[in-house]
Amino acid sequence: MKKIQAVIFDFDGVIVDTVPLYYKATKVIADKLGVTFTAEMNQRLQGVNRKQTIMTLLKDSMRNYSEQEVYELGEQKNEEYKKLIQNLDGKVVRPGIQLLLEELKKRGIPTAVASSSSNAPYLIEKIGLSSYFDHIVDVKKVKKGKPNPEIFLTAARQLQIPPQDCIAIEDGRAGLEGIQKANMFSVGVGEDEMMKNADLYVEKTEELTFEKLAKSYDEFFQVK
Repeated sequence: MKKIQAVIFDFDGVIVDTVPLYYKATKVIADKLGVTFTAEMNQRLQGVNRKQTIMTLLKDSMRNYSEQEVYELGEQKNEEYKKLIQNLDGKVVRPGIQLLLEELKKRGIPTAVASSSSNAPYLIEKIGLSSYFDHIVDVKKVKKGKPNPEIFLTAARQLQIPPQDCIAIEDGRAGLEGIQKANMFSVGVGEDEMMKNADLYVEKTEELTFEKLAKSYDEFFQVK
């Protein structure tokens, strides 16, 4: 049986249910700019970094913005988001995720977070999950954001596990593309149809048990 060597988690949308908060924060900026921003657009932008999010909003704007203005809008968005996360606690952890983390830790399987959010380290500490992760790689530690595979490859390097022996879990299109480019076993979570292109797909996080993950991972390599 092919044994799991390491698991890399996206943060927002996989470990915690903060996607609605990103929508609220981004909507504030979109309204200031006078551009449309829907929940569907927010879902498509999951895993995309702050600058890319602002650039997407500005595509519908009637004027050009300088690099500095784009940066400032990104900072404003982050400030809005930080206001929204002040009162978060362990209740925000997605169903089934803590059980999976406990099982991985019990079995001595190393884990990492690969997040496009610079707030991930703070939030992981705040909700009491820091002891479950060997490494946290956020957007500040890489030069290129998702869908570039750099953040996943960096996590694998820190875990000292070859990328092809890593499992990575995502709920965003950009992140899933990054996992596939990194040549890792991909797990897609959520209702986005694109997640069904992953090596293993689950609609809800509570479906993602260690047993299911191990079985799917082993079967994948048997087929290969």
